[in-house]
Amino acid sequence: MNSSDVDTRMSFSIRQLFFALSSVLGIIVLLHLGRTALVPLAFALLISFILYPICSYLERLGAGRMWAIIWTIMGVVLLISGITFLFSTQIINIVREFDHFKEKLNDVVAGVTNFLNNKTSLIPDLDEDGLKEISRKWFSNKSGGLVTDTLNNTALFLTGLTLTIIYTFLLLLYRRGLKKAFVNFAARDKRDQYAQMIDSMQRVGQKYLTGMFILIMVLGVLNSCGLLLIGIDYAFFFGFLAAFLAIVPYVGTTLGGAIPALYAFMNYESYWYPLGVILMFWFIQILEGNFLNPKIVGGNLNLNALVAILALISGGLVWGIPGMILFLPYTAIFKVACEHYKELSPLSYVLKDDLYKKHEPETAVERKIKKIFKK
Repeated sequence: MNSSDVDTRMSFSIRQLFFALSSVLGIIVLLHLGRTALVPLAFALLISFILYPICSYLERLGAGRMWAIIWTIMGVVLLISGITFLFSTQIINIVREFDHFKEKLNDVVAGVTNFLNNKTSLIPDLDEDGLKEISRKWFSNKSGGLVTDTLNNTALFLTGLTLTIIYTFLLLLYRRGLKKAFVNFAARDKRDQYAQMIDSMQRVGQKYLTGMFILIMVLGVLNSCGLLLIGIDYAFFFGFLAAFLAIVPYVGTTLGGAIPALYAFMNYESYWYPLGVILMFWFIQILEGNFLNPKIVGGNLNLNALVAILALISGGLVWGIPGMILFLPYTAIFKVACEHYKELSPLSYVLKDDLYKKHEPETAVERKIKKIFKK
C-alpha cells in the first residue's frame, strides 16, 4: 500500500459524543431539580473555603473545633450586618426616590417615543400624554406582583440563608472525614494524587474568592471616590454595586458604569455628569484589567471573558441569580480540576484568560498605566 493511500483524516466516536452530551444534560437537569437543596450547599462550600484558614488558626490557638467554627461564623455575620447597616441609609433613600425616578423615566420614554413618532410616524395615534399614561399603568400593574414576588423571594432567601449557615458549620466540622471519604473513591494507587487535586481545588477556590473579595473592596473604594469627586449622589452604593458586578469581565464593569451614568443623566441638568461617570469607569476598567486583577486575584486563576459570560448565562438559566454568582467561582475550580486529567487538559486551556494576551500588543494607555503602577 502506498503512503498516499493512507487515510489521514481525523475521526471521532459518535458513542462517546452521545454519552458526553447525555451526561451534561443529565447534570443540568439534576442541578435544576435539586436547586432548593444544592444552592445553599454550593454557597456553604465556597464560604467554608474562605473560613477554613480562620478556623484552623483558632484551633491552633487552643480553641475547640466547634467553638472555633461558631466564633468564625458569628464574626462573618457581624461583618455582613455592619456592611448592610452602612449602606442601609443610601438604599432606603434610593427606594424612597423610586417614584420620582419612575416619573422622570416616564417623561424620557414618552419624549423619545413622541420624537420618533413625529419624525418617522411609527405611532401616529398616541401623543406624549397618552404614552405617559400607558407607562404609569404598566408600573401600576406590575406593583402588585412585585409585592408578592418580594415576599416569596424574602421567604426563600431566609430559608436558603439558614441552610447555608447550617451547611457551612457541618462542612467545617466534618472537613477531614469528608476529604477522606472522597479520596477513598479513587483507586488505591491514585489516592495520593487525588488528595493533592482536592487540596489544590480548595486552595484555588480560597485564593480566588479571597482575591475577588479584596478586588471588590478596592474597586468599590475607587468607584465611590470617583463618583464623589464628580458629585453623584449615593456614590458608595453605586460604587460598590459596580465593583460587585465587575466579577464578570468587561460586561460587569460596563453595566456597573451604565447604572450611575443613567442615574446622572436622569437627575442632573448638565450632560457633563454622565460623561464624567463614563470616562471614570472606562479608566478604572483599564486599571482593573491590566493591574489590579492580575496582582490581586492572579492571572492563572482568571477565566476568559467568553467563558465568564457563558458561565453567567448558564448559571442564570439553571439557578437564577444565585447561579449567576456561583457558576463563576465553580468554573474556575473546575478549570483547576481539568489540569489534573490528561483528557481534560485542552478544556483547561480553553478556560484560561491568556488566550490572546500573549499575541495582542499592548496599547499606549495600557503601557502608561503599567509604568505608573510598576514597582
